[in-house]
Amino acid sequence: MKNLFGKFGIKEKTWNFVPADLAEITEELKNPARGWYQIYTFQAEQEPDFEEFQWSLDRRDTLALVLIDIGSFRKADLDDRVLDRIGRILSFFEQNEYDCIVRVVYDHEGKAFVREPSNFAQVQTHMRQIGNLIEQKASSVYIYQGMLLGNWGEMHGSRFLDEVRMLKLAEILREQKAPQTFLAVRRPVYWRSLHRGQRQNKLECTDNMGLFDDGIFGSASHLGTFDEREVEKQEWNEPWKREQELEFENELGKQAPNGGEAVYGEGYIKMLTPEKTVEELRKMQITYLNKAHDTRLLDIWKKWRYPGQGVWNRKSVYDYVGAHLGYRFLIRNVDVSRMKGESEKYRVTVEIENTGFAGFYQEAEICLEYTDRYGMQSSVVLDSQVKGFRSGEVRRLSCVAKGCNGGMFLVARRKQDGAKIRFANRSDEEGRAVLGHLNPKN
Repeated sequence: MKNLFGKFGIKEKTWNFVPADLAEITEELKNPARGWYQIYTFQAEQEPDFEEFQWSLDRRDTLALVLIDIGSFRKADLDDRVLDRIGRILSFFEQNEYDCIVRVVYDHEGKAFVREPSNFAQVQTHMRQIGNLIEQKASSVYIYQGMLLGNWGEMHGSRFLDEVRMLKLAEILREQKAPQTFLAVRRPVYWRSLHRGQRQNKLECTDNMGLFDDGIFGSASHLGTFDEREVEKQEWNEPWKREQELEFENELGKQAPNGGEAVYGEGYIKMLTPEKTVEELRKMQITYLNKAHDTRLLDIWKKWRYPGQGVWNRKSVYDYVGAHLGYRFLIRNVDVSRMKGESEKYRVTVEIENTGFAGFYQEAEICLEYTDRYGMQSSVVLDSQVKGFRSGEVRRLSCVAKGCNGGMFLVARRKQDGAKIRFANRSDEEGRAVLGHLNPKN
């Protein structure tokens, strides 16, 4: 039976959509707020040579751990010149398109007992000053690690790391930091101690506090991150055994970033395999790792072959890990259909999977871009709530394209600064993922 166009003698317009090859590419994507990082250390009392620092930046990275040593001020408040200097350091990294993981410390040599103030009131004052500064520099500070204390600021080896004092410092940070800035503490037990009200409830990360682990794979307990005893019953504010802590990190990592340093452990290295390494990093929801420490383990990852199937088969574990730190958006399928009764409107549906180890924690949107029949560029939002796109999640996004005549592309951008987020598919010179080509015909 003839359709309505034929019934009234009107020639129906024909069209043809040619989908692009959506095969995954095997490269690390230079995307914001995830990936490998290096540490850049500054002394608060010394003016940096920013021109010299330009040469030390690795332009492949989008993250930098900015470590600022304030140990020289253990007996005094930070003066305005010092606070201004720290602010300019953070601005320097922002101008060079880095998201900063910031750690302000009294010690970066493993001598916290000597370098820390003798009076806890001085620590509180410093925390208020730093908290006020990271609020002012919210556009630079992605994650603030630690609470000033411990060897290398890693929250161990300090006289002030009891629960009462940690709560006081955490409250200062919670009150002063900007909403989009994440916090991180060194061990899961510290997080639980700072969130005692959640004992019997599902984890809620309303203060954006996650974890950082600088002992990943250093031992079965990640160098004391977990309890080395296999005790079944543990209290909320005590360390738990390994498997329980990894389950805890998996849940917490769905709401806030987790990262740190992977460490070579004598003896424990024999327990690791490529499969176990990838599985544990995924379970921990790892978003960022130090690529300069510990190179003994990283060199092993470079020799190991990824054991899975598909495009990553036989690639190195190092390459696989680097590409999957944090989020990794892969377009699995695209479907284009003409809307009934609308000769120039098309329903576009895209299926996207987050194949990364972790979720996406910031505000962003995904848009369809195409050329309309007049040769103008058009854009339609498919998803305005990318925040919360979890590891392993698949989203089917749909929108209507009007008068499309040519290439179709997918682009994602972070809302706070417009930073482009690339997909793990073939892209054009502008970094847009190529979906295909629509050819309407008379």
